[in-house]
Amino acid sequence: MTTAVSGCKFCDIANYKKDLHLRESEKCVIIRDIKPKTPHHFLAVSKAHINKPTDLTAADIPLLVDMEKTGREYLRAELKAKGEADTVEDMLRVGFHWPPLITVNHLHMHILYPISELGFFSRHLTFRPGKVFRTTTEVIEELRKEAKIPDPLQNNPAKDDEPEALPAHAVVN
Repeated sequence: MTTAVSGCKFCDIANYKKDLHLRESEKCVIIRDIKPKTPHHFLAVSKAHINKPTDLTAADIPLLVDMEKTGREYLRAELKAKGEADTVEDMLRVGFHWPPLITVNHLHMHILYPISELGFFSRHLTFRPGKVFRTTTEVIEELRKEAKIPDPLQNNPAKDDEPEALPAHAVVN
């Protein structure tokens, strides 16, 4: 079930303006950012009205996971349709603006690719992980910590393993 707030632009888009939806899940919709900062700049908009990321609780973690998953799926599909390579993790940024840098009071996650295309201001302030922009991974970790939910990989012996380098004879140039 979704909750919509009268007069909220993103509630209207998420629940009624289906023509703007690029992809949809049970909990969110993917739309294009109206002022894109990279060639592939999308928003994952929650169908339920949540004002801002600071209103999230541990109960919202499944929503955040779904928003990121749906956004990544759409990005991969768009890249494939345009004949571009699959996503390179180091070139992808997924997360939320943090108060006071909130322009729309409705939870929405930015999916930006490739971040090498961000302009100076966006790269060094607006979308730089830190005080005003938080990655989804960071937000989920904070929510788990606040709720004292253990890390699901905590007892996994391979949790901190570094990938092994290939031997020189296995690398073909």
